[in-house]
Amino acid sequence: MVKAELIHRLIEETAHAPDWRSGYARTGHLPLYSKLGPAMYLTPAGDVVMNDEEDGPLRPAGPAERDFALVRAAELYPELADLRPLRPQSANNCDACGGWGKFTVSQGALSRWHDGCKSRTRIYCPRCNSMGWTVNG
Repeated sequence: MVKAELIHRLIEETAHAPDWRSGYARTGHLPLYSKLGPAMYLTPAGDVVMNDEEDGPLRPAGPAERDFALVRAAELYPELADLRPLRPQSANNCDACGGWGKFTVSQGALSRWHDGCKSRTRIYCPRCNSMGWTVNG
């Protein structure tokens, strides 16, 4: 199955998902991320688009936004894991998040994510766009 066919199938399935994704269903767009309004989508052609306000017009995602969205795609849809940005050999673990790409919030305090973390409250690392790594230079 080619990616476009897979993405079309996932779009149809998420329209009936029991979570936030069904509320962001749009014809020809696979929901990847949303927090209180703006949303990011993947098209069957592989483009990442987003809106800046709820139900607003879609625009192409910038490079950092695209990286963030593709990491979300790999998390939400394991079949799309190969869309995750590839880590270059020259990359280093992000010093902000310790290579996890996210933080957890517990009792009002922000701390690094860790193996076995059960927290549902997470904040994605803005320094590495939640990839867990950065490239200097």
